[in-house]
Amino acid sequence: MLKIRNEVKIALLALVALALGFWGFKFLKGQNVLTTAKTFYVKYNNVDQLRPSSPVFIQGFQVGMVKKMYIDPSDDKTIITVLSIDGGVDIPKNAIATIIGLSLMGGKAVEIIVPGPCEGDCAESGDYLQAGSKSLIQSLLGDPSGFDAYTDRLKSGLSINIDSLAKANPNGMASALSALDHSLINIEVMTNRLNNILALNEQSIRTITDNFASISGTIKANDKNISEAISNLSALSQQLKNANLDETSKKASSAIDSVTLALSALRGTLNTTSGTLSHVDTLAQNLLRGKGLVGKTLTDEELYNNLVSSTHHLQLLLQDLRLHPSRYNTVRLKLFGKNKTKYENPVDDPAYQMLIDSLERDYSKKLKN
Repeated sequence: MLKIRNEVKIALLALVALALGFWGFKFLKGQNVLTTAKTFYVKYNNVDQLRPSSPVFIQGFQVGMVKKMYIDPSDDKTIITVLSIDGGVDIPKNAIATIIGLSLMGGKAVEIIVPGPCEGDCAESGDYLQAGSKSLIQSLLGDPSGFDAYTDRLKSGLSINIDSLAKANPNGMASALSALDHSLINIEVMTNRLNNILALNEQSIRTITDNFASISGTIKANDKNISEAISNLSALSQQLKNANLDETSKKASSAIDSVTLALSALRGTLNTTSGTLSHVDTLAQNLLRGKGLVGKTLTDEELYNNLVSSTHHLQLLLQDLRLHPSRYNTVRLKLFGKNKTKYENPVDDPAYQMLIDSLERDYSKKLKN
């Protein structure tokens, strides 16, 4: 089986990336290198902010893009616009390349107005087309002269009788306006009736007002007596307050409540202490039995041996770091070929021999036990 080397893969990936970048760059400039296209030229006196890569339409269907734009060097004021049109689209020589507005937010495009099919008289690539332009209102709404008929109809509609419209369409706006008119008439009638009622009962309302005035005068005349009665009640209330009849019972009740709260707090403290001691005793028993992570750490001999072995390996790693620091401070990037660096065991290092001796002593002690 044929094996592709890494160098070949990287080269192929680079070629594909370059090809995609070239195609994307051309596409953003309005050129599609994957399809054939025709090139047409148009001279405009004012391009109205038309830009390269703007779309080109025929009856709303995009058939190309604006390739580039430059000023005519012959007069230094005419703008020559280069249009790139799909190769399968035939454009007659009398077609008009009109600049239109796309939306209220801005943006321009070119619409090619084709008066009819080209019968053997089609424009060739490199020909100049006629120029044209439309305002934003014309682009969005069409020819303004076509709105005269709608304006006349609107004027005649405003002069129609509302009652006739309500009869023609009971559920329309005219019916709502008619109902509002009747409601205003009813409100006016009710207002007139209310005025008549007030005029007939004017004498009774005046009598009621005089009675209220008489009552208010009587209250004002006896204001001194009412004030003295309120003062007497206030003095009696103050005397009862100064008597302190139940002061002793209040103090006794307060003392009993304080003692009760203290005993409740002491009982809660004793219960909490008892529960805490029970939990501590249970934890100590679990540690002695080797339950849980900490208990297994204290009682597992194999874990101890693994920790000792890991410590020895860490010593070897530190020893190699001390002998060969260049292995750890250099980053090698492997792109081409293979990395030939191999690990060398530091058997001639005295520290390594001391580590071997310590391992042998530990093994001998384990055999004796």
